[in-house]
Amino acid sequence: MSGAVPRPRAERLADALSYLLNPLAFPPVAFALVSWHFGAAAGEVAWVFGVSLVFFAIVPLLALLWMVREGRATSLEVRDKSRRTLPMLVCVGSYALGIALLGATATTAVRVLVAFAAIYPVNTLILLGITRWWKISIHMAGLAAFVSGLLFVSLVAWEGLPDDWEAALTVATTAPLVLLLPVLMWARVRAKAHTVGQVVAGAAFGLFVPLAELYWLTFHALDLA
Repeated sequence: MSGAVPRPRAERLADALSYLLNPLAFPPVAFALVSWHFGAAAGEVAWVFGVSLVFFAIVPLLALLWMVREGRATSLEVRDKSRRTLPMLVCVGSYALGIALLGATATTAVRVLVAFAAIYPVNTLILLGITRWWKISIHMAGLAAFVSGLLFVSLVAWEGLPDDWEAALTVATTAPLVLLLPVLMWARVRAKAHTVGQVVAGAAFGLFVPLAELYWLTFHALDLA
């Protein structure tokens, strides 16, 4: 008896890229880099990373695993948009707890860090509203938001920020990530998770909405710059 027909290599690669560049992976790295960027000691950077890892990655991941186990989703990607409301609301709640803990325990550039983190629950709610009628790519929004957020922090002339750190952060983290945007676009379309329009919309959302929010927070709401 013949076995199952193997999936094309391109589809397997697309799935691997989708899991590697999962949107849950970016917030802990982003917040740790922001903390480091403003001169936090190694111990505080590690703490920021750990708190973010728990509340911005592990808790949402556990919710997804529970959904798969209970048969509420067929995979961690939750491709059925009608099933995405619960995990996205879990994300919002967990994010809020993480932000509260960071605000209470961090000591370096706390207002900047909290403002940066606060755009995640806000944008998750916006994406949830969009997702109820159209399956915008959350993968693309997550990666693009990571890129645009770090670009903003790196390039805006924050008061008291050492100039040489700006170039280091931009070159070391943000510039290479820009090249991943078209790669992930290809992967999501090739994996049949999204249409071209959905991945383009997700990337546009992630690139421009966080930039607008951070600009408003920086120069108007909190007067951080």
